[in-house]
Amino acid sequence: MWPFDKKLIKQELPTVKAQAKMLLKSVSIPQAAPDWKLFAKKDSKWNIDAAINEGYNASAAVYTCVEKRAKLVSSVPWCVKRILPDGQFESAPDHPLQKLIDMPNPETSWLEIMYEISQQLDLAGNAYMSEIKAGVNGFPTQLWLLPSQYMKIKPGNAQLIDSYEYQESSSQKFTILADDMIQLKLPNPNSRYFGQPTLMAAGRATDIDRESGIWQKNSLENRGVVDLHVEVPDTMQPDQIDALKVSIKEKQTGSKNAREPWITSGKINQLGQTAVEMDFVNSRKAVWAEICAVFGLSMSVLGFTENVNLANGQEQQKALWVNSIIPMLELIKRQLNVQLTNEFGDDVILDYDLSNITALQENLTEKLTNAESLYRMGYSNEAINRRLELGFEPDEIPEDAKLPEQLDPNADTSEDDTEDSTDDMSEDDTEQVKRMLKAVGYGK
Repeated sequence: MWPFDKKLIKQELPTVKAQAKMLLKSVSIPQAAPDWKLFAKKDSKWNIDAAINEGYNASAAVYTCVEKRAKLVSSVPWCVKRILPDGQFESAPDHPLQKLIDMPNPETSWLEIMYEISQQLDLAGNAYMSEIKAGVNGFPTQLWLLPSQYMKIKPGNAQLIDSYEYQESSSQKFTILADDMIQLKLPNPNSRYFGQPTLMAAGRATDIDRESGIWQKNSLENRGVVDLHVEVPDTMQPDQIDALKVSIKEKQTGSKNAREPWITSGKINQLGQTAVEMDFVNSRKAVWAEICAVFGLSMSVLGFTENVNLANGQEQQKALWVNSIIPMLELIKRQLNVQLTNEFGDDVILDYDLSNITALQENLTEKLTNAESLYRMGYSNEAINRRLELGFEPDEIPEDAKLPEQLDPNADTSEDDTEDSTDDMSEDDTEQVKRMLKAVGYGK
């Protein structure tokens, strides 16, 4: 009886080799990790101690750029928001995560942690926060930022990182599991474990700036004002020449000997400075500009404000936030929400608040001018409010009133007829226009 009267079709099982090929069609990053899983190591392509000592501590340009970014990043407040069923967010000031952000540990504020996170990302590419967990739920109760130069990473098989090893010089070694560590890092195409420091792209320019400063300092110390060539008689003995060198060096070396007259028995020839030496500061500006470009800053942060006025200065500040600081905050936010916020549940997020950042505030005077222009073109108050994002509620928007030129398109609006044209508007219409413009300009 059909279908039982028909023979079943037998399917042969794939061979072991075929099954292996099927398994190898995809692979995870932990599985594809390099072969140093048995031990932990630092980033072999970057020396954090050298970045701090020879970059941050030795170059005024690097120090200024790192500090400027750190101050701006840390100036932004953070808050916890609860996700509502309709997808909207509401503030959650009493949430345990908000309390943790308000007081990460007994010694450090959240502002200080964000300040150091920005510094470490720029200088090391990574920032590590250790979580101290307690309580019935095992929620993090403290966050401690650990210096990146003392951290090593041990990869895992099931997950990308198995553990971290932290050891300061001549101290105890601590092994911290990946679940108890937050690693913030900048994207790095050269490594899946370590972030790429911002300073790495400006490494050569930083070396030039540091060495140029040393050269300039030694130039001042060793030659005073000018380079000299002293001719001595052929009969002078080597020991006499050496004694003359010592004497000349003592009289010329150091800024205190500048412009001081001195006498010697040899003939003295003054060697002129090259154009590069005479314009040394301007030649270093190119290096400083390169360093600033890497950090997303303008030369005005270094004090070069010759070409900066109020208008383009405000635009530079806004561009700094939009192109550099906000992307940094967004990257930190995404990584914190994955590594920290998820431990408190999937119904909350951690977010930053830019509402009080002066550089990002809209120019009310400009909005007032645009609103008046649109109104004279015939746009309604509701359309203006929506187009310029003024933020007025529907019940706060005054009724539309007509301007003189809107009442009679053929009316002559010259100065001679201004008084007559104004009379065409009723007192109520005039008051409505004034109230609308005042609301746009002053927010009332």
